[in-house]
Amino acid sequence: MSRGVLISIYIITLLLTILFTSPTTSHYSSPSPPAAPFSESPNEPTSPPAAEWLSAHATYSSSSDDTRDSVDGACGYGDPLRDGYGTTAASLSETLFVRGQICGACFELRCFEEDVPFDRRWCVSGSSIVVTATNFCAPNYGFDAESEGGHCNPPKQHFVIPVEAFEKIAIWKGGNMPVEYRRSR
Repeated sequence: MSRGVLISIYIITLLLTILFTSPTTSHYSSPSPPAAPFSESPNEPTSPPAAEWLSAHATYSSSSDDTRDSVDGACGYGDPLRDGYGTTAASLSETLFVRGQICGACFELRCFEEDVPFDRRWCVSGSSIVVTATNFCAPNYGFDAESEGGHCNPPKQHFVIPVEAFEKIAIWKGGNMPVEYRRSR
């Protein structure tokens, strides 16, 4: 072999060794998590604070005759009943949906019993449900956000959930219910 070929092989071997053994060249590694903050008392619980409850409204849909999910819904998850979401699939208003960035997120909902002008008899006291964002509740700009037909119009935060899930937190005759929600795990 000529001297030029040997030098070329040596350089290629050297480059490959550097590329595959250097920890800084790995495109698949993630940085180490930050160290836990120093605590004066080692017996303190380290659980994260509870998520804050936010205000919204919820209405129900009949899962047996609802055709909105028949074309995979806005998130592309398919038929919620057939594909494992059951009666926990939710459609979210434009304000909550964030152009699909919230797809797959889970939310805990409960009836908002402290809403003064609201008739509390429609709430199922002390209960909550967890739903998964699987679809988009399109705005109806023919109505304003406060009217009967504008539930999903901006700036409303609104959930449309199957009647089976709705009945766990409210009486279905209540219609458009004030609820509180928070992100769930």
